[in-house]
Amino acid sequence: MTYRVWGRPRLERRSYTAPFIASIVLALTLGFAAAAHAAPSSDWSYRVRPKDNIWDLATRYLKPDVSWQKLQDYNHVADPLHLPPGMTIHIPIAWLRLEPAKAKVVAVIGEATARLPDNATPVPVKAGMSFGYGASLSTGNDTSLTLEFADGSRVLVQANSELALDRLSAYGDTGMVDTRLRLQRGRVNSDVHPLTGSAARFSVSTPGTISSVRGTHFRVVADPAAGGARTEVTGGKVDVGGGQRHVLVQSGRGVATSEGAAPGQPQDLLPAPAVACPTGPVNQFPFELHWPAQAGAEHYRLQLAPNDKFEALLLDRVVSTSTATLPDLPDGTYAVRVRGIGAGGLEGLDGVCPTVSIDGTPQPPLIVSPQPNGKVRDKRPEFRWTESVQAVSYQWQLASDPDFAQVLAEQPSARGDGTRAPQALPLGRYYWRVASRDNSGKVGPYTHALPFDLVEEPPVPVPGEPKRSHGDLVLSWPGGTPGQRYHVQLARDPQFAKPEVDATVDQPELDLKKLKSGKWYVRVQTIDVDGYAGPWSPAQKTRISCVSCRWAIAGGGAALLWLAL
Repeated sequence: MTYRVWGRPRLERRSYTAPFIASIVLALTLGFAAAAHAAPSSDWSYRVRPKDNIWDLATRYLKPDVSWQKLQDYNHVADPLHLPPGMTIHIPIAWLRLEPAKAKVVAVIGEATARLPDNATPVPVKAGMSFGYGASLSTGNDTSLTLEFADGSRVLVQANSELALDRLSAYGDTGMVDTRLRLQRGRVNSDVHPLTGSAARFSVSTPGTISSVRGTHFRVVADPAAGGARTEVTGGKVDVGGGQRHVLVQSGRGVATSEGAAPGQPQDLLPAPAVACPTGPVNQFPFELHWPAQAGAEHYRLQLAPNDKFEALLLDRVVSTSTATLPDLPDGTYAVRVRGIGAGGLEGLDGVCPTVSIDGTPQPPLIVSPQPNGKVRDKRPEFRWTESVQAVSYQWQLASDPDFAQVLAEQPSARGDGTRAPQALPLGRYYWRVASRDNSGKVGPYTHALPFDLVEEPPVPVPGEPKRSHGDLVLSWPGGTPGQRYHVQLARDPQFAKPEVDATVDQPELDLKKLKSGKWYVRVQTIDVDGYAGPWSPAQKTRISCVSCRWAIAGGGAALLWLAL
């Protein structure tokens, strides 16, 4: 007796004898025991779903030159038309269809370029672009970008780095990928999804090491200048090889490797710093972020990003103390993370502030008078400030206490560059502050509470007693942390195209001699102890009258301008 099994038109017709049919029945009786053999390590396993059949699986996963019959024979499938759901099909890795994959640019801040295999001219890197194997990406100063790979894994490429995409492949629809990156210099931070299948691979190599993972979070640094590389594991584990030696680095540990040498022994990373995250909106700048000093930390790395995914960095700085100043940022929500840097350069775990809210605009104007802790003799004091280019009006308050629990007077919409107390005040200590209002009606943060003392008029000088002037104009502003310097510019135009005064001072004060009369614009920039120059303050303007000039030349005294930054 002869039995025939008919498939789709592309299937060849086969004839089977009764003894062979008996073997099929036996296999079914044993629950396809022959197909349940242990898969070799080079196989990929697929669990059969309802309505699957052998030729559909072959079309979906196999190379064109591998027939469905080979897959049937390899798995001892008796009936190619019907596969029982839950059955495991084993496919040798060498049979799987291998296709090129792409790396997509998720986010980029700054100027990055890419060199493509078929184009010697670098192209600018923009968010949304995709690159295949053979491309090489470079980042400049203050530049970072995130690449997303075929399996959803991501790599943050930091400033001054060069990363080559050596291999980007996907095994058809299996979910297995082969991603191999080569870091020539710089830093990358990898977030790798758990890899499934024996052929799945993710690795980052440097000139002296290769770090391979199957799903973890780790950082790799290639430092050609120092002749070495570092791998820091923050989750999972990483195999680090070099110099014919491999070490397994567990989460919370790192390893440093010198050029041409084998990896050393893994070391514990510094724990995450306990960063004092701001509990409310930040509205006064400069704002200092603090954390307890860590034993064994020689420096700290501070990173600022638009969100807690840290896909691109707005700030990436190394500081030597357990405090750092945040830059003057546009209103919005940001994320901050800090980690300690130990001996040998290994960087520790991150202390994260996932949500830092900035609400600092429009910034308050710069203060002219009264200056903090100054003396005022007019019973109805005048309060003056510079006119901020961000403001259309100002909100002014006067109080008898620094918390403004007892507000004595206020003007919600003061115009111009000042106002006056509405009534005579008794002698004593007072506090005042002012905030800017922009053209949308939004009121920004107040200045700090500015104290002054209302005192009696001094006695009239004895005729002929000499008077001394220390300068025509003294600019001063609240001091920052010890060691900071200040860059001051004065110009006739708000763009500061040709500043007539351009000075850097060690103290929060600048004494200007014989400043010409007329309208002036002024701005100040803080230079941190590590040389980092912060953003300029908003342009402020003031006017030096000819009367003031003549008065200053006559030795009448010094005019004092207080800058509230």
